[in-house]
Amino acid sequence: MSIIFTPIPGFRVFGRLSWLLIVLLLLGPLSVRAAASPAQSLTIDSLRRLLAQPNQADTNRVMLLCQISDQLWTQRTDSAAVYALKALTLARRIGHHRGEGEALNRLGAALRESNLARALEVFQQSLRIAKATHDPALEAQNLRSIGIIYVYLRDQRQGLAYYFRALKLGEQLHDERRVVIELSNIGLAYDLFNQLDSARIFQERAYALARRLGTPTNYILYGLGNVARKQGQLNQARAFYRGSIAESKVVQHLRSLNFAYVGMATLYQQMGRTDSSIYYARLGCQAAQTNGFLRGVLNASTLLTHDFKARGQTDSALKYQSLMLVMKDTLFGQEKVMRLQSLNYREQQRAQAAAASQASLKARYRTYGLVAGLVGLLALALLLGRHGRQQQRAKEALEQSLAELKTAQAQLVQREKMAFLGELTAGIAHELQNPLNFVKNFAEVSTDLVDEISGDHRDPTRNSALEQEILAGLKQNLQKISQHGQRATSIIKGMLEHSRTGTGQREATDLNALVDESLRLAYQGLRTKEKDFSARLTTSFDPMLPAVAVVSQVLSRVLINLFTNAFHALQARQRQTASPDGPGPDSYQPEVTVSTLALPGKVEIRIRDNGTGMSEQVKARIFHPFFTTKPVGEGTGLGLSLSHDIVTTGHGGTLAVESEEGAGTEFVVTLPA
Repeated sequence: MSIIFTPIPGFRVFGRLSWLLIVLLLLGPLSVRAAASPAQSLTIDSLRRLLAQPNQADTNRVMLLCQISDQLWTQRTDSAAVYALKALTLARRIGHHRGEGEALNRLGAALRESNLARALEVFQQSLRIAKATHDPALEAQNLRSIGIIYVYLRDQRQGLAYYFRALKLGEQLHDERRVVIELSNIGLAYDLFNQLDSARIFQERAYALARRLGTPTNYILYGLGNVARKQGQLNQARAFYRGSIAESKVVQHLRSLNFAYVGMATLYQQMGRTDSSIYYARLGCQAAQTNGFLRGVLNASTLLTHDFKARGQTDSALKYQSLMLVMKDTLFGQEKVMRLQSLNYREQQRAQAAAASQASLKARYRTYGLVAGLVGLLALALLLGRHGRQQQRAKEALEQSLAELKTAQAQLVQREKMAFLGELTAGIAHELQNPLNFVKNFAEVSTDLVDEISGDHRDPTRNSALEQEILAGLKQNLQKISQHGQRATSIIKGMLEHSRTGTGQREATDLNALVDESLRLAYQGLRTKEKDFSARLTTSFDPMLPAVAVVSQVLSRVLINLFTNAFHALQARQRQTASPDGPGPDSYQPEVTVSTLALPGKVEIRIRDNGTGMSEQVKARIFHPFFTTKPVGEGTGLGLSLSHDIVTTGHGGTLAVESEEGAGTEFVVTLPA
């Protein structure tokens, strides 16, 4: 395509930019850890408040999540990925295809620095959706994103081809802000391939248009600085870099801040000013690490390794060389994968061309056969038959390998299932063995007592007091048999609860009400059995807690179990303080504190008691099946294990415990919002 360039008067010798550049020179370097600009923070906070509104439509939520991901991408790539994944999940759940395409594009941008292969796949999916939904803006955005990947891989032809297609769509949409970005990207690509005249032309076009629109120029100034530095205009390059640094800080764009810092460090290294080069390279490395920009970390650590080697500081050079090697291994490993995929793609194109050529050859052979006769036609048939047999043999070999692989996989899965079943069976047998042994032993003793009273060897001279003592012992034995039978029954009931795969429909539930109701039920239930027990109940419920989709009956069982455990810990500590060696009952006030809190993407329930607490050894096993700290016969050891499975497997949340022996315990339940 033809390129129209309107030169900016005095561009090479400051001209209209002189006052701007002088001001930027005076600003000097600022701290890379400056807080986000108020405008940007306000934007993210405003978007989050809109997202939290209960009457917000799901389609609007998808776009709000995408906008939050856009804002976070310049600061923390991992946070941007989290919101992009949320948008993608919601869009797919509600069947919002346009939103799915937007979310995929944001996810690809977040993945681009750590997994180029996956990023390219995601961008291509988004591009297909953009074409299917006739969304040229999203199509242009994906063309630009794919072009960036090919530029990363030093594929100039492919990268620029995608960039120019994105530019053409931006011009057709009359979207001048988009055109600014495309022009600057093209200029940066030409700079990477050392075509400096073309790089300067496109950056100057981008700069002129951005100034007219009042849009940011941080990337453009960096690109102009690169061109000036490579052309030997060092003072002008420094002014451009300073301008890029200042503007990047204003908009809190850590990625472009890394570019500008690394450009400034490279300039000072070129001038032989090693101290200044190290200063700016460190700032660039810090900005890239904060943002999660691995390529920026590589560029900065490479400069630092060279500078410290030049100064003879071996330790510092080794430190940054190690960081550089880690970044190279991560990035270049991904690039090898991408190059392989690119080669595979080209190989497919060549195969398609070969197939088309072969089809043409067959047609010619048929024509020749009509002229030459049966001999040529027979030779062609033999050739095609041989090729078909080879393909059939290859297909059969692949199918056999696949079948063997599936068989081996099934055997491994079955082996793991059997191993787990064996461990579970052994645990059940071990737990049931204790109460059954008690039942057996007490039954044998009871039989001997019955024989003692009414058997053949009964002593006729025995007085009635001894008989009453025997009958009392027999009654006590029968009570023990009943007690341990109930113990075996509770173990079996607990295992049946543990084996449930989960029933019930999730419904939006007011967690504050559910937690409060479960706390009262657990407390009243224990008070019914232990009338002398009392404790202070303190609640702190978040009024902004959103409704959460849960199976309320099942989650209530988990909460009641946690509250009951807390009350038992209070009782145990009460008994300790009431003992002769304790500090006295009046010095201890039992208390259970319950709180709820809304967090980004989740809700949190905390249940804290000031009971006996637990040791590290007990805490490590607290969620294991059949593990209990209660006296024999008072617990099955399945309550917390079952609660853990319900929260994690059944609801996709987490159940954690924090405890200090002698001070108390806190259980923390988190559920996805």
